[in-house]
Amino acid sequence: MKIFFPNKSRHLTFITGIFLFCFCSLHQEVRAQNEADSSVEKVNRLPVISLGQGVLNFIGDVGYTHLNQPFTARSGFQLEVQHHSSNRFSIAAFILSGRILGEEKSLQRTLNFNSSMVSEGVMFRYDLILRNINRQVIIPYVTAGVEYVFFHAKADMKDANGNTYHYWNDGSIRDVDENDTAAYRAVKLHRDYSYETDLRDANIDGFGKYRQSSWAFPVGAGFRFKISSRCSMHFSSVVHFIQSDLVEGITTESSGTRQGNAKNDKVVYTSVSFRYDLSADRDTPRKNKHKTTVRKEDVENIDFNALAVEDADHDGVPDVQDDSSATPMNNTVKDNGKPLDTDDDGIPNYRDKEPNSAKDAVVNTDGETITEEMIEKKFREDSLAALPALIEYIQSYDRLTQRNPNIEKRDGVRPNGMPADVSIIPSLYRRLDRDLNGIISPKEISFAIDDYLAGKSPYSVQEFYNLIDFFFTQR
Repeated sequence: MKIFFPNKSRHLTFITGIFLFCFCSLHQEVRAQNEADSSVEKVNRLPVISLGQGVLNFIGDVGYTHLNQPFTARSGFQLEVQHHSSNRFSIAAFILSGRILGEEKSLQRTLNFNSSMVSEGVMFRYDLILRNINRQVIIPYVTAGVEYVFFHAKADMKDANGNTYHYWNDGSIRDVDENDTAAYRAVKLHRDYSYETDLRDANIDGFGKYRQSSWAFPVGAGFRFKISSRCSMHFSSVVHFIQSDLVEGITTESSGTRQGNAKNDKVVYTSVSFRYDLSADRDTPRKNKHKTTVRKEDVENIDFNALAVEDADHDGVPDVQDDSSATPMNNTVKDNGKPLDTDDDGIPNYRDKEPNSAKDAVVNTDGETITEEMIEKKFREDSLAALPALIEYIQSYDRLTQRNPNIEKRDGVRPNGMPADVSIIPSLYRRLDRDLNGIISPKEISFAIDDYLAGKSPYSVQEFYNLIDFFFTQR
């Protein structure tokens, strides 16, 4: 977007000041980071940068002022540099640039103007959140400040051929005044919306070379939407109370129908801006690119000999060699510190209630054998009450297959030695045979149970219990 500068020599000083402010802040930060004593907490002085886009609406002697009438708006752009603040009060320097427009056409008069606008000043902001401001996502605030505004108004009073517009009562535009004796020869014109007439130079009301700048006081409100600890979006509306009534070149001293009211002009800037806080803590700390240095004083008092023979569970195997450093005391362990498991069922002797289980037996967490016949018997007696026992069997079978993967391959062959036949599975349950080996394995029935308990099973209650029946009868 083009930025308008009515008086380049004046605001050049302002812009230079902003960049000096940023440079000094950056210099202070780098200097703080380079200080030798890292134990002292450094104060981060980098600023908050804000870029915003919005619309400028003019309120003055020219234009529509009623809510039921259309209004015109033009684009505006604002750059802001705010001093970093960790409390509710903050201060920022800003520059606002854009255009303002006024159009009015009524039976009494027809006026228009288009002006560039540049505002340079300082804003004070106060957050309205009382507590836990760092945890808030939306933070409302009020703002006020002081600024100096530059403007340069022009009007569309002639067409491209230099013919002056004359507005007739019938709504048309002619090249001759309606009351002129030559009105019968008037030619219709059409506005080209090219604002070619400098209002101050035209001196229509005899104001001479009036000043095209003024002090102003911006006052507004908005809210901040936090994206992260450093990034946020600001939505605001600010009214700029300009201490001049000459923005559009019309005052109470203007002649005839051009006469305006006694109020000073105002501009409303409604915008959204993106803000980045260079000083805020990052949500995710940067990884330390430097290797950690081990200082001599950190390790000189450590007794490494004692660490080498430390035995937390007192099983006679040092912790550095112990595969199970939580074995209860007075239990026999292997050379690597793992507790003995005589029947090799995955349950150590000290908590095995059946220390002589058969090879590859399915056992529960207490080492007790669980057979399909036992589960089937319970299921026949009370299918609902037997469901937890069935789940326990499935979980125990899973533990066994994790220790011995060949179990599943063995169970994939039918007892009679005949190859598996997928046609034996009822068509209703064939979707459960994931490995297509002709048998619904314990793992596959486990998936079916999980779906049923989660309410995702396609089977009715009766179909589900028929599935359990088939699971036992197929083996």
